[in-house]
Amino acid sequence: TDTAFANQLGRTNVEGCCWWGRGIFRHINHGRCFFGRLNDAIGKRAAMDGRPSLYPDTDFCANPEAVCNSEDSDELQWVVGMFHWIKTVQSYNEGGWSFMDKLREVPLDDVTDSRLNEMLIAVDCIMKTGSHECDDGIDSVEILLKVWAVFDEKYEQNVINAPSSSPTLTIMPSPAPTLIPTVTPTLLPTASPTSSSAPSASPNIFDYPSTANINAVVAEIQKNSQAFITNVFPAGSTGELFTFSTFAEVLFDMASGAVEGKYFYVGHGRTTNRNLRKRGMVNIAAFLAHAKTNGFQNNDCDERNVDFLMPDGMTRKFALSNSCGQYGDSYQDERCDVSESFMECAPDPNMLVSAVPDTDDTSYKKPPAFFCGPKAYFPFMGYFEAGTFEIANDKPFSNRAGRTNVEACCWWGRGTGQVKGVCMYGKLNYYIGARAKEEGRRSMFPDIDFCKRPQEICSGKYSTRLTWASGMVSWIENIQSNLEYGDNLDRIVSGEMESADFMSYISDKLDSGRNHQQRLANFDLIIDSLAIQFK
Repeated sequence: TDTAFANQLGRTNVEGCCWWGRGIFRHINHGRCFFGRLNDAIGKRAAMDGRPSLYPDTDFCANPEAVCNSEDSDELQWVVGMFHWIKTVQSYNEGGWSFMDKLREVPLDDVTDSRLNEMLIAVDCIMKTGSHECDDGIDSVEILLKVWAVFDEKYEQNVINAPSSSPTLTIMPSPAPTLIPTVTPTLLPTASPTSSSAPSASPNIFDYPSTANINAVVAEIQKNSQAFITNVFPAGSTGELFTFSTFAEVLFDMASGAVEGKYFYVGHGRTTNRNLRKRGMVNIAAFLAHAKTNGFQNNDCDERNVDFLMPDGMTRKFALSNSCGQYGDSYQDERCDVSESFMECAPDPNMLVSAVPDTDDTSYKKPPAFFCGPKAYFPFMGYFEAGTFEIANDKPFSNRAGRTNVEACCWWGRGTGQVKGVCMYGKLNYYIGARAKEEGRRSMFPDIDFCKRPQEICSGKYSTRLTWASGMVSWIENIQSNLEYGDNLDRIVSGEMESADFMSYISDKLDSGRNHQQRLANFDLIIDSLAIQFK
């Protein structure tokens, strides 16, 4: 062009004009303030300040176009919209008008209720002007009905089986299976893996159960399924990450030999032998008691920061370095026995991972979600202080094991079994992950390298299945591999052993008895829900 042409503000050049709208709300998400907030919350600034960051390598102030043109663009276009929604709409509470309060008041089963129309108009005003009152708010109830129709069609029959919010915002897992799987498995187990010259893994004391055994146990669960779901699974979770239907599907796979040489025990021998079948049911109940205690009790997939110190004898301080291990444990040092060391993961000091953060109204009262990252980004970590709900990160604060940084500390507990440590993640990779496929064995998740992407369990494409599969592999390795456990199953079924002693043995193996009482209470609840009676 040979002539300058001004816009309505008189600008005739584009110097410093990089802040146009981007993402799903591109007509709103613009300006230096918005991209600065984005960088501070989920970008490089958060990482530099020692806070968890979804995109620690992305500086939205230096590269705002990353939203539309980067390897994370598919996610970011949605993430920036959700970020704006959380900051602008969900948190709106002005002039006596609170979005969250209005959301609770609106009767979602009656679209003709005027309160729904009023709320939608107010939301449109908030998005446009920052205030719930304006002259040009639009009633979007017709659009809302179309969205509801899509959700009803896609999710109603599958009980809305999507994972909890994910730090990587990957796509939702595949739809949930039918309530009880009925397909007879075609994969027959083979002997322990032979493609490696390394020693075989921990011995499995249980015989391979026949298809008839699996079907009999599944039918037994199905008979009590409603009471089972109501009493065992926490309210609300059946529509999210830990569903009964997915549990049943993965149980069927793991008991059928989906993992070579490893099978979750559901009973063996003649299906007419009630004691043998009851052994399998008790094993399932004990596993679920552990899962309910450490996994889906609060609908959490990632381990939470619960270990605090009181240096002054009064104030509880939760070390941010607890992602490295709690109660004096060091997860990156939880290695395999020498005979199984060929399976374990090698800690990567450059790995950057964040757990799924809490999103409820009281999340600010809890320590932040675990994360790990190199010392180059996080030279030291501070603490979260109970009571003040503040993070102090101006100087190092040691956890119980003496750690003050989070380098290579990406091995915290995840899933129903709260799998943790470089040994167990290595075993997941060896039995059900990418390594199994690479070495020519069957693999349930052939594209997932658990040594490089441990967070796939809680925030990946297959999270709904992985939360259960990882827990069952851990159970096989840590509980079923003990010869004494088989004897204990016989004793409790025959009435020679009390539930308290049976679960005490399991709790000692899993966490040195730390959660025994809760695990025992959950076990008794599940036994009652499945109508299991001991002699």
